[in-house]
Amino acid sequence: MLNLLVNLLTAGFDAIVDYALAHTLFCLVPAFFIAGAMVALLPKEKIVPYLGKKSHAIFAYPIAVISGLLLAVCSCTILPLFAGIKKKGAGLGPAITFLYTAPATNILAVLYTSSILGMKFALGRIIISIIAAIGVGYSLSKLTPEKEDNIEAKEIRLHRGIITSVKNKMKNNKRLFYLFGSLLAILFVGTRISEEWLKYGLEAILIVLTYYITKKYYTTEETKAWMSETWTFAKTIFPLLLVGIFFSGIIRLLVPLEFIGKFMGNNGLLALSLPVLFGIFVYFPTLVEVPMARMFLDLGMSKGALMAYVLADPVVSLPSLLVIRQYIGTKRMLFYAVLIYIFSVTGGFLYSSIVH
Repeated sequence: MLNLLVNLLTAGFDAIVDYALAHTLFCLVPAFFIAGAMVALLPKEKIVPYLGKKSHAIFAYPIAVISGLLLAVCSCTILPLFAGIKKKGAGLGPAITFLYTAPATNILAVLYTSSILGMKFALGRIIISIIAAIGVGYSLSKLTPEKEDNIEAKEIRLHRGIITSVKNKMKNNKRLFYLFGSLLAILFVGTRISEEWLKYGLEAILIVLTYYITKKYYTTEETKAWMSETWTFAKTIFPLLLVGIFFSGIIRLLVPLEFIGKFMGNNGLLALSLPVLFGIFVYFPTLVEVPMARMFLDLGMSKGALMAYVLADPVVSLPSLLVIRQYIGTKRMLFYAVLIYIFSVTGGFLYSSIVH
């Protein structure tokens, strides 16, 4: 019993160490700064007309999908960006669609899936993921409608001076392009370049460039507001991530992988449900679900169950659910998890029915 407890605790702490080494510096930190900049520096009218609560669904949801397609980040790294656009006035449906799309349907994930699991499976993944992203976002917005106010009054008061200052300078829109371009480049270089000398060299250059852009184009008041929002995101999200990652490491140790072929080797409801539930509660960084899926396939998992797994695993996890709850509430968080389960299982069943 003592040995089991030690092994479980070790698995939990190992998961935290692995996450901290692989994701904190180059994934979460840039994401926090991007989210903070969205709230403090991006004028509300840049978001609301396209992703706002009263935006037409025909435009809002495709824009949310396209935005997510360009960001190859995991379900945890996307959280600060989701919180940023949500806090800035984006509607619940488009924001959830954005939250789903980035880890599930980004270009890198699709290309990697194609190389490991085949083009047919990759095409099925991207098509079903886009449908699921819009379906989950739209369904959640209809099941739990939002109030009419777009932003809390206290937040309007807090940032009124800053937003006014930004509006007065919007004739020079290139400053927004420069700043967010450099921040996204920092995120991209840190997560997609493996050669350490090249990664650290480019990161140093981009950080200096970002500092120069900030000093040249933004006032001290705006910069302070940006840092304040960044810190708010960090202290709210990071502790919850650590708790969730700790328990996901324990759960991962307890999963009996040798029984995969026995219980998930067909396309029945149980076989489709088990990998989805595993994906919902156990955290893996984006793209890691692909070699995991290859392993599951080799152990006897059916293609339908495999599709259900890749639809759920990169999108949601125990850590992300804990964080999402802070921004959309417990009721919506539970609906969100249930909707992902429904769309993932349905997607896996449809893929197995159409392809095979």
